[in-house]
Amino acid sequence: MSEQEPWVVVWAVPKESLDTPCWLMVKHIERGWELPGGTISETESLDIAALRELFEEAGVLGTATNYDENIIQKGTVVRVEIDEEPQPYGWESEDEKISEVGWCVDIPAELYWGENEVQRLLDHDWSTSRSLAS
Repeated sequence: MSEQEPWVVVWAVPKESLDTPCWLMVKHIERGWELPGGTISETESLDIAALRELFEEAGVLGTATNYDENIIQKGTVVRVEIDEEPQPYGWESEDEKISEVGWCVDIPAELYWGENEVQRLLDHDWSTSRSLAS
């Protein structure tokens, strides 16, 4: 067993593709803007962990479509499609550690990760990733 527990990052995008790409982020009270995510429990699959983290932090549901272990170091990114149409305003989270949730069309300031990680996800070709479709 490694020192670090396995963890998942959620790349949440609208199901209907838009002219301007957008994705969902959460604003952690200490770290700033980041993608939803967290540790995977022993009893969870990647997709279930991603969907749980997304719901806990952002209050939205979606469908996990793909995953890729090669985008971020020591973590797995799960792509989740959200059925709701993105809105231009943020909303509150039920998670006390998250001060705001919102759709992004630009990489926000006060970013916990570097811009390179978010740009890597924006540029990623998900057709080359493993599918979660049954």
